[in-house]
Amino acid sequence: MTVSILITEDHELFRDGLRRLVEEAVPGARIIEAGDYAAARAALAAHPDLDLLLLDMQIPGTRGLDGLKAIKGDHPALPVVVISTVDHQASVQGMLAAGADGFIGKAVPKAVMIQALHAILDGELVVLGAREVDRPVTLSPRQSATLELLALGLPNKEIATRLDIAPATVREYVSDLLALFECDNRTQVVLKARRLGFILD
Repeated sequence: MTVSILITEDHELFRDGLRRLVEEAVPGARIIEAGDYAAARAALAAHPDLDLLLLDMQIPGTRGLDGLKAIKGDHPALPVVVISTVDHQASVQGMLAAGADGFIGKAVPKAVMIQALHAILDGELVVLGAREVDRPVTLSPRQSATLELLALGLPNKEIATRLDIAPATVREYVSDLLALFECDNRTQVVLKARRLGFILD
């Protein structure tokens, strides 16, 4: 099945580079391009089968998070990943709170960005700013749910009850989170995840 990806970026040079990167990451993908918010909305209406939207937050025709919120409001099932030079912690958290399914900073190296796109298309959440360029941190839906409950300070037994899974499975998820965030304990995981925008207070 052909993967369909909409690239919304007003700078032609970067849009061209992003298209080539997507072509390399997803050979055979159908790529649609939009240079402003109005064109993006038209493309969304014309292509209801899109698999992914790569969205520049600073495109003409919208302000701040308004465009992202409107797109997610109308297309809640469509994965939207912000590609932006803005990667301050508060900004990324705001984007995720507004509905973004991930974030990739424009300063991220090409190879890491390709890896991140693969993870995103596999349904994982990726937050990758310029300060975190070694590798993208990607979480499965279950790992994300476990992380949110860890942030509430819940013990493994309570997490297992809430997620309706075995305590041993929770231990596996916690172990995975320790490895993914390169931390030694649960407290460090929560602190780092909050700093990177995975946990929104």
